Amino acid sequence: MKNTLLTLISLFFFSTIGAQPVNDDCASAIILSNVKDWCSDKGQFNNIDATHSGELVPSCWDNTDNDVWFRFTAIANAVDIIISGNGDDGTLKKPMVSLHVDNGCFGGLSGYSQCKKDNKGDNVVELLSGGLIIGESYLVRVDGENGNTGTFKLCIKNFFPPVEPGQDCKTASLLCDKSPFVVKNIPGVGEDPDETTETCIHIERHSTWFKWIAKNDGTLTFTLTPLQDIDDLDFVVYELPGGIDDCANRVILRCGAAFGGDHVRCGPLTGLSLDATDIQELGGCDNSKDGFLKYLDMKKGKTYCLIVNNFSPSDIGFGIEFGGTGEFEGPEPDFTFDPPTGLRCEDSIQITDLTKYDLGSIISYDWTFGRDASPQIKNGVGPTKIFYDSYGWKSISLTVKSDKGCVSTIVKDIWMEPCCEDLPVDERLKIIVDSIKNPDCPEDENAFISVSGIRGDPYYQFSIQDTNFNYNPKFSGLAEGEYKIYIVDKKGCRDSVIVDIYDPETLVADAGPDQNIELGDITSMNGKYYPDKYEVTQLWTPPYNMIDSSDFTTDVFPYKNTTYKLTVTQINGGCTAEDEMTIYVKDTRKIRVPNVFTPNGDGTNEYFTAYDVHAALRIEKMLIYDRWGELIYSTQNIPMGDPFSGWDGTYKGQKVNPGVYVYLIMVRFIDNKVLPFAGDITVLR
Repeated sequence: MKNTLLTLISLFFFSTIGAQPVNDDCASAIILSNVKDWCSDKGQFNNIDATHSGELVPSCWDNTDNDVWFRFTAIANAVDIIISGNGDDGTLKKPMVSLHVDNGCFGGLSGYSQCKKDNKGDNVVELLSGGLIIGESYLVRVDGENGNTGTFKLCIKNFFPPVEPGQDCKTASLLCDKSPFVVKNIPGVGEDPDETTETCIHIERHSTWFKWIAKNDGTLTFTLTPLQDIDDLDFVVYELPGGIDDCANRVILRCGAAFGGDHVRCGPLTGLSLDATDIQELGGCDNSKDGFLKYLDMKKGKTYCLIVNNFSPSDIGFGIEFGGTGEFEGPEPDFTFDPPTGLRCEDSIQITDLTKYDLGSIISYDWTFGRDASPQIKNGVGPTKIFYDSYGWKSISLTVKSDKGCVSTIVKDIWMEPCCEDLPVDERLKIIVDSIKNPDCPEDENAFISVSGIRGDPYYQFSIQDTNFNYNPKFSGLAEGEYKIYIVDKKGCRDSVIVDIYDPETLVADAGPDQNIELGDITSMNGKYYPDKYEVTQLWTPPYNMIDSSDFTTDVFPYKNTTYKLTVTQINGGCTAEDEMTIYVKDTRKIRVPNVFTPNGDGTNEYFTAYDVHAALRIEKMLIYDRWGELIYSTQNIPMGDPFSGWDGTYKGQKVNPGVYVYLIMVRFIDNKVLPFAGDITVLR
């Protein structure tokens, strides 16, 4: 038996167009591991030929017919998800997306749930949501409105949002660090719509403001990305000489108003870069502009301010990412575990705050301890005692807010060892093999194994090869081999079972031995197959001069050397087997012509003609000449060997004299070849 090992790769597993997507149901959701700021390839995913998963229809969707699934673990408390079937991104019209807490795909989706659909008809949908629990697993569900199917691009950004920014300098959001974030929308220009009158922007339309204090001397770059590609983002960077409240004396350092949007060269991205040399770009997009300005040389302790203005008619927001060696001043959240190591699920852990902040005070502490924690969230400095009723990596986050308004977050991971050894043996987790399907045909990779669990704690996860555990209890696409299937429950209890997959007995076709015949012969082909326990259909090809091409035993009469193929197809499973046999045809073309005939009226031998010996079809033409070469008889298209057809021994109605005459007979054979035969015939009276 072949020892085949199957590696299940769930990370970014590509769907195959024209087949049911691999993530057609919740349990087989594609795992997205890089969710900080990631986009798939254009058209990488699809819901073509997907089926209804059976889950309830999200509240904002019209229906669900062809939904597909993705899974990720939150590394921050806000997420921006974009599904695009627009232009080169894909073909999915009017996409819909929903976000759910991952319950292991059992018992229906419940709890936290968000959804959006493409109300604008531009074949793009964006879902921006906060309140995620770090370390929690979430499901992303994608479908097309009104049963639409197609390909799409998926982008996901999991981030910590800053304090909601204002529309004026005095209400700007104070940034504590350079973490990337997304602003969902920009609702207006605030109380003072003329704050950019003296800059290259001139007119505020949809503006939002940010401030920060340089923690060190260093460079600063940033990239602004509109959530809608056609939007035109402008910006101004200021220094605030008197600190974060000194908006009246702000000094312009950089000003970018080059036309962006869908302009090829100047849009849609804009910002500061290490490669740019100019410090201002006015409107338009001539050859001197690319949408980026020179980086900023920040000085420790100085305060800076940024306004971002969406000059387009829309109030849709943007994403921002910072770069460079400079950092922002803010609280430095930190905490410790007690005990620091050797933890196992259901052990008590004490969490103690170690946050530092030299420029002010911390006014709020927000903790999240993740799935299966008790408590799951808590406010206040602590210390706090928690415990987990499940094993594995756990993420604990602390978000602090300073008296100056900036927000900073830290996330730490701890490993909780399994805690199942305290259970009696008869109460421990056990894996059960529910069904096995062997390959349809030898060397096929379409076998599957379906398993389930009993006892233990719920939220079972399964694996082949003890890696890439997920909630899907069915393993498909398997070839012949030995497979070890693992199960683990939430407390880390484990069990496994070995399952053998066997190829079926090979289907064999036997067309029989080669044969030799003469032209015009008919012969039988006698096909067979093994093992005869299979129900099959059969077919001979080519169906050339054959009585019945769909019967194992059939008569054939080929006119030339012919190789016949017998194809046997198993009715259940579709396995096929083939065999060939060749019939060699000897090119024998014989007729019999008498050399004497007696047209004397006695009723015997009254006509001269030719008789078939092998494969002759008819006499195309017969010519009789006398000894001087004169044509005395001619006929055509007469049957072979007909005793009442042919020459009757007369010429112009008179009996010819006894003697020797010459004939030329043209004979057509069964393969439509016409050949001449000549000789002499003696007439006797």
